[in-house]
Amino acid sequence: MREKIIALFVKFLYFVLMVLPTLNIVYPHRVIWEDKKKTKEALKKSCVVYSNHTGYSDGLFMLDCMRKYHLHTFVGKDWYEKKKLNWLFRNLRYIPIDRQQMDTSWLVRGKKILDAGESIYFFPEGHTSKDGLLLDFQPGFLMLAKQCNSTLIPICLDRKIEPFKFFRVIIGAPQNLDLKKPGRPSVVLKEQSELCKKKIIQLKKDYGNPKYITDDVRNYVE
Repeated sequence: MREKIIALFVKFLYFVLMVLPTLNIVYPHRVIWEDKKKTKEALKKSCVVYSNHTGYSDGLFMLDCMRKYHLHTFVGKDWYEKKKLNWLFRNLRYIPIDRQQMDTSWLVRGKKILDAGESIYFFPEGHTSKDGLLLDFQPGFLMLAKQCNSTLIPICLDRKIEPFKFFRVIIGAPQNLDLKKPGRPSVVLKEQSELCKKKIIQLKKDYGNPKYITDDVRNYVE
């Protein structure tokens, strides 16, 4: 009975935050599409969506921003198991992942989600980065995309998401990388993950607010 009450409360909270424009007021933003028609069409099917990771609010906000597409996302097991947060995570579309040990359970669960025709949102850096150059992208998200033949959708957050500070959400055109090209799989995926990182930086350069573009970002893809 207690679990049912908690589940109902979480759904109510989800409605307040996700359906009503609550987060849009707290986090004022503008959505920019590189190719709106193609990307919206791709998002109707199973996709692997990825972006840079600016802060702890990213996961909650981006699930709200993309709520029309019912995305799942991952959260560190250390956060997922916190008593004050577990009741929330386990009743929403969050998948725990152990960042400290060799964990493949997330891969199995992620494949089931993609095979079912739904989509997953990744933060390939694994940790939050500062406003400057991104951290290295871990290739796990591409491993999953390769297994499920999923289209990749890049998204750039042009600054750290903070309450009542305006920022841009830049949604890139669908990517179809050659994840199955000849070569050692780990090397191929690492090379392709670097291309994904470059894509995020390029979106920031092309569509981001110029005052948030640092010199290391400006010169990265030149």
